[in-house]
Amino acid sequence: MKHFLFTAALLCAAVPAFAQERPPLPQKLFASAAEVEQAIAKARADHKGDNTNTVEVLANVGTYPVQLEYRTGATAPSVHLAQAELIYVVEGGCTMIMGGTLVGGRTNGNNMTGTSVTGGTPHQFAKGDYILVPAGMPHWVSEVHGGPFITTTLHMPMTAQ
Repeated sequence: MKHFLFTAALLCAAVPAFAQERPPLPQKLFASAAEVEQAIAKARADHKGDNTNTVEVLANVGTYPVQLEYRTGATAPSVHLAQAELIYVVEGGCTMIMGGTLVGGRTNGNNMTGTSVTGGTPHQFAKGDYILVPAGMPHWVSEVHGGPFITTTLHMPMTAQ
């Protein structure tokens, strides 16, 4: 009986570990300018092509990272169902379609991706701009201008409006 209770206790202790999607990264509250430059160089070296978004984590608390994102062309549009996204343009520029309807949407957890956006509003963004994308809003980097489009992003928990 003692052996059974001990085994049951071990199994109960292990269940929360299996329930987690992925463990959070170790907390990192600061990224120096030199670390950001290193992340840009790494993203540039690791980048796989124009239709991809190469991501490097700069800082994070729990499951909320500040990420560097490196693009050289259009990438798939997305909708974050439970997070707003704050974007800062570090380098380059783009046309971003915001709002409208996601076409060909596929749900992946709290996010959706698609093939395009219809009925949205195109915006031109360049170095130094800030963009706040509310939860539930389709957004799409449909064109990149002037070399790589490099941003930092922060996803913040929030319900769609």
